[in-house]
Amino acid sequence: MVFNTFIKCQVCGCITRVRLQVGWQEEHPIEVTCGKCGTSLSGKVKIGQDCPGLNFSFDNADDAQDENADYVVECSGEFPTAKQAEAADLDGLVVTPFIRYMNCMKTEDSYEEFVQAVSQLNATAKKWKNYKRILTLAKNNSEYLTQEIQKEFSGQFFQCRDESETLRAVHMIEVHGLYSALRKDILNDLSFSAGILKMDSAQMKNLIEFLNSHDGFHLEELQELVYKVYDEFMTVYQRLIPALAIQYCKENSFDFEHEGSTTSSFDSVKQFYLDAYEALGNLLVIPVALNNIKYRSDINAMNPIEKNVNSLEDYIKLTKASRYHFCLDSEVYTSFLKTFVNAKLRNAIGHNDVEYNSVDQLITYIPNPKDRTKKKTEYLLQFENEAMHMFQAILGVSEYLYRLKELELMYDGKIPIIVQEGGKWPKKIGRNELCPCGSGKKYKRCHGR
Repeated sequence: MVFNTFIKCQVCGCITRVRLQVGWQEEHPIEVTCGKCGTSLSGKVKIGQDCPGLNFSFDNADDAQDENADYVVECSGEFPTAKQAEAADLDGLVVTPFIRYMNCMKTEDSYEEFVQAVSQLNATAKKWKNYKRILTLAKNNSEYLTQEIQKEFSGQFFQCRDESETLRAVHMIEVHGLYSALRKDILNDLSFSAGILKMDSAQMKNLIEFLNSHDGFHLEELQELVYKVYDEFMTVYQRLIPALAIQYCKENSFDFEHEGSTTSSFDSVKQFYLDAYEALGNLLVIPVALNNIKYRSDINAMNPIEKNVNSLEDYIKLTKASRYHFCLDSEVYTSFLKTFVNAKLRNAIGHNDVEYNSVDQLITYIPNPKDRTKKKTEYLLQFENEAMHMFQAILGVSEYLYRLKELELMYDGKIPIIVQEGGKWPKKIGRNELCPCGSGKKYKRCHGR
């Protein structure tokens, strides 16, 4: 269903017709620009799903009764939309964002998978205050941690009888809250991350000792960095949903010149992009080291990509941009992350060498500060797509980090109680119950097979 409303810019009086594709979210942000004076007309729409109704609120704009709009803009909380145009140019537009999007699907199941991903993120957002409390208590090793975990999760495998069970219980926040929405491939093949536990024991010990002996790279410091990015993501994720939608579509099925987003602006997602870039730049030491062990049998046997980088010590001294050069598609622990970054754009943002056209949603930047005559461009949706992929890569590294923390406990002689008990599982497990292994998957889709 499409709903039209009209808003009047408080600065210049220009009237914009907002053509909203009513979706299945209860609320979402709206970011549009006055086509005449360039004032940001940001706001929010609340959608009554159980009791039909719409409620708009805008900064810098008032409701307008005059339907003789100067400009028209499509809006959607879920899909990319046609960019703002003069009212006459879109007068005959009848194809909605939903219909255009459905014509781009990769498979027959893609739309349903996208809906489930967003629904899961919305559910996580509603619980995030409680989840964040657990993460904070875990960081502080609080005596109240078990109590709060058992408010969210139940069953014999959330008893938190030892550090191993507690570690796994805290990890369930990532499994249920984020992996299930954004990195199902982690859960679909648990043997991949679990394989880290079977890698060369001496080299894995060396890796953990190396990390824990370098400020900023201790396992707990890296974990805290991950949690910080999680918290920031939950404040901006609704703005990034149209960018997430692209991942379920055929390649090159969007025209970024004419299609954009009305849930965000460059300024509203820029800081998250920068923070995700910086965090991943530190976290990459883990998959790079795992690749060194797998392919070259030594944590310090670096792939010869950069001159004078002959060890992990050399690697962590590199700039973030140079560290990303080791994020190879040809080596499994980095290729699994499925990330891509524009380091030149990130550096341009850092040097304030960026201009943003909010109507065209076009980012113009100087890739080389030594030659300011040359400029490059990137559209907002492309920028947000990169941010989403960096965040999803962080989820992948966090799974590796979880396995390292499991190993750290074992190397400290802390054998899990479940192992001491012989891994006794209930004699009868319902097919639709959660698997006792702690994967977060239903038994029938995990060990029940």
